[in-house]
Amino acid sequence: MNKKYDVNNFTFFKGRDLKYGRDNLTGVLAREEIISYVRHLIEKNVPFSFAMVDIDNFKMVNDTLGHQKGDRVLSMAAQYLCEKVGSAGVVGRFGGDEFLIVFENMTEYKDVWTVGHEINMNIGALRFGEIKGLSITVTMGISRFPLDASTYDELVALADKALYRGKMKGRNCFIIYLPEKHKDIDITKERERKYTSTHLCARVFHYLTCSEDISEGIALLIKQFVSYFMVDHMCIQTRKGINFEVIHNLSKNKQFVPIDYDGINAYFNNLGLVYFNKVEDMREEDYTEILRDLRAQHISSALYCKISAFGEEYGFVRVDMTDTVRIWQSTEMDLITITAHLIGVLLHYQGKTLDDLPRQDVFIMATEPD
Repeated sequence: MNKKYDVNNFTFFKGRDLKYGRDNLTGVLAREEIISYVRHLIEKNVPFSFAMVDIDNFKMVNDTLGHQKGDRVLSMAAQYLCEKVGSAGVVGRFGGDEFLIVFENMTEYKDVWTVGHEINMNIGALRFGEIKGLSITVTMGISRFPLDASTYDELVALADKALYRGKMKGRNCFIIYLPEKHKDIDITKERERKYTSTHLCARVFHYLTCSEDISEGIALLIKQFVSYFMVDHMCIQTRKGINFEVIHNLSKNKQFVPIDYDGINAYFNNLGLVYFNKVEDMREEDYTEILRDLRAQHISSALYCKISAFGEEYGFVRVDMTDTVRIWQSTEMDLITITAHLIGVLLHYQGKTLDDLPRQDVFIMATEPD
């Protein structure tokens, strides 16, 4: 990993003319070249690991900074990948903001995990010169030949499943495909069903109205959220304290306490939503009221949404991560916003407040896959 990156470290590329085999923008191997390499390894039955690397939320970079700066980000990200891969593998551009990395003769889980961890953990420190304040993360899906697949198409499909699982976990992570965990993922169905606001709203409504007792519906929904989105902590907080609390057993903190209510209330936007991707990067002078509370509970990322309806305020839904930077996605924000406002509406029409509802015991999730 600490040796200089050079594709000529591998027999397939020695003496090979790569004049037209490199991506014009990033300088790494072009799509056709790295795919030819993969097919060659399969044909020769050489074991290897195959990583699909996706820059998280890259569209936002292009939309907010422009395509010229987006191109700079892609080029520097490619350079970073080459430096981290070193002599262990080969980097190519798959298309858009996706890269491929091939690690020839590396298939042991612990070795692949070490490489993935090294890439994933350090890219946030990458800086882009004149582009101030920008930090990027990547999500990786990894499959292995011949352990997982025997053809190129199968290898891509399994890496894509692992990549998708990583995105569903909140991105900024790497997933090594394991059949016992990932074989039943159906990407087509998942994308068709779970990324529509109609489906999200329907599922939230289903859980919240599964019983005449609104407290049962809230408790069930929060348990589902913690499992589905793999978050460390979720609850509802009012001025009087915390209720409906679920803590994942992988959470760094097992004892959460209320956050200053008026402090967090000052940061809600017009949708009643506030989120923090990386608490350690928050400026003290901008978040004086709540930063101390977040740090004291080892909260690394957070997503909160006010529960209100018809001018009445009841509390807020609180979602916390304790040791992982979470790049909150629009799907997650939609889901929490729908949940908070629907709880508010149900409370309004039932003439109740959250403090009227029975106290739910803390529920600690069993360990989930990945």
